[in-house]
Amino acid sequence: MEKRARKPLLPGVDEAGVPPPVVFASKSVVREARRRKVIHDVRDAILLVLVDAFFLSWPRARVPLLDRRESLMFLLAVNLALVMYLWLSRSIPRWRAGRLASTWSPVERLRFGRKRKN
Repeated sequence: MEKRARKPLLPGVDEAGVPPPVVFASKSVVREARRRKVIHDVRDAILLVLVDAFFLSWPRARVPLLDRRESLMFLLAVNLALVMYLWLSRSIPRWRAGRLASTWSPVERLRFGRKRKN
């Protein structure tokens, strides 16, 4: 028995699809959000360096209920946690977007995979 060719649901529909019309130009909004993100990260890094400098330069600085050595270990743990948080807050959304992109059409995946030009 010969199979019939499958008809598209709507006449004139193409597999590649039609690009959507631009309703909102988001380039400036994205640029502003990235700028705010960089400013926030620099501010956090400066605060971290200042706290570290305070702890290292003043020998009597310590966390209440901890001695000097334990306070420095606690400071190191907080530094590592902050660096890990900064890295994960940038990586997890990228990983999730990549996983979501696996459900897109090949044309959309190519567009997502291209490097952005600012």
